Amino acid sequence: MPETIDGALYRRKAFLLGFMTKAEADGLFAMNPLRVPGGATPAAVSQAARAARTGLGGYVPGTADPIPAALSALVDEIRSRNVYKKEYEAKADYEFRTVPIDSLLTPQTEADLDYVDELAGSLTDSPDDNKDFAFAFPTAQIAEPITVGNTLTFTSNAPNIAVTPVPIVRRTQDGFDVVMEARARPNYVMVARVAGRMVLHNGVHKVLALKKRSRARVFALVYDVQNVAQLQLPGAQSSTFLDANYIQAARPPLVIDLLGPTATPTFMRATIFIYQLSVQFGQAIAPAPASEAAQSAETSKVGQEKKATN
Repeated sequence: MPETIDGALYRRKAFLLGFMTKAEADGLFAMNPLRVPGGATPAAVSQAARAARTGLGGYVPGTADPIPAALSALVDEIRSRNVYKKEYEAKADYEFRTVPIDSLLTPQTEADLDYVDELAGSLTDSPDDNKDFAFAFPTAQIAEPITVGNTLTFTSNAPNIAVTPVPIVRRTQDGFDVVMEARARPNYVMVARVAGRMVLHNGVHKVLALKKRSRARVFALVYDVQNVAQLQLPGAQSSTFLDANYIQAARPPLVIDLLGPTATPTFMRATIFIYQLSVQFGQAIAPAPASEAAQSAETSKVGQEKKATN
């Protein structure tokens, strides 16, 4: 649960300091409102996390297995959704599969542990294929905005709202409806196969929640890419995601490491995301251009006058 510290709300976060350089770990604490439980120094927890990394075992690749036949109706329902057709089917050749959680490379170096606990609390104590499938492919919703003047304001605890950049124009009996669409971003569990390994492309908190609930596998949309750069990972500039430390490493950073000793638990100021959508209308007066026929006639007239003058 979030905690109040010195009158401010903080959430529990975990950072993979064990897979960062000293400079990166120092920069993380310098640029973020972080606190380490127990009063330990950032340097001390960073050193402990890197030391824990030396004790990790090797990487064990996993395989993506077919979805159980009993879930075929659920798969068909997902495929029929507009969001699947628009955001997934149109962009890549996805397969519905189950993948081993312990083999998934992490796409990020941080996790919100309070959010992981919230998600874990929504899962059953023992595996339930139907409910776990729905958990991996949720029907997303966003909270209703407030309207002040010509501005709509949405808030969310995560960056999960998308607004169409181009208005939709619909003819009506009296004119046109100009529509801007705000909707939840697609949030299915996605896994990319690259260089013989599986990278969790989306769904870190869901997978960690499943791990805490003793699940060994997760349902996911699986697809193939040629290199990690195609995934556009948010921390791609970090040394953690250099090929030598990541896709080619004997022991790459895994999703499960966010719950292990290479990850440092911290407190971070709680934040929310604010999205504002404004509608503006303007009116201007400008000279009307002559019609093409009139311009042609005027050009011809000028030409004739020049000939007469010569």
